[in-house]
Amino acid sequence: MQLEDPIQLSVLVVDDDPEMRRLFCEIVARRGHVPYAVESAEAGLELLPSVTFEAAFLDHDLPGMEGLLFGEYLRRNNPDMSVALVTGSDDRRLENKTRNLDVQFIAKPFDVVEIMGVLDACIARMVERRVTAAVLADPDHAPPIARFAEHLGAHYDMPNVPTRIEERLAGGIARALRELRSDARYTERERVLALAGLMTAKVLGVRLPKTGEGLSLYAEYDRLMTKHSRRLEFGPEDEA
Repeated sequence: MQLEDPIQLSVLVVDDDPEMRRLFCEIVARRGHVPYAVESAEAGLELLPSVTFEAAFLDHDLPGMEGLLFGEYLRRNNPDMSVALVTGSDDRRLENKTRNLDVQFIAKPFDVVEIMGVLDACIARMVERRVTAAVLADPDHAPPIARFAEHLGAHYDMPNVPTRIEERLAGGIARALRELRSDARYTERERVLALAGLMTAKVLGVRLPKTGEGLSLYAEYDRLMTKHSRRLEFGPEDEA
């Protein structure tokens, strides 16, 4: 999937050297993006409420807050932002710290290609996120189980399932649903176990017992998924 419109980035540049700020602005603008250049992390913080930045280039030795500390703040509050520390420091520990924070380390003097590489990689990740969001927005991205659940039993046509199998299946589903009722014990594992059991019951044509409140186990599953903000899998015909 390709995005037709070119992506224009808002890029934060923080460096106390005016010539370095000018150079960064030229590089960023040359790629068709919008640079915002300031001399300190504190000045950068003042821009954050009004501008959404997709990338940031930070000097480390700044007046006031150090660049890496500012980079850590940006990374923590905007995990999708591309952040690069551009510094003349030869402290290897600093480079290791940037790696741990998922901040790119670029040594001064740098090659313009390194700066452009950060911008291009930022765009590539944005495109990937947009494509993924578009795919997930497709209502049939995941199997539309609710629409076809009633067809499973007839399709597989497996009558006369032994009583012991029915009882074990019902018991396994009940145990998983019991865990899902608790906020503290909820896990995706139990969600999968419950759903797998319910789908198996559909395939085998097993009539499951109801809850104490008179709900079918299918309706109980969907009720719990609503509680935990997860996708519902069954329809109104399974409520009775």
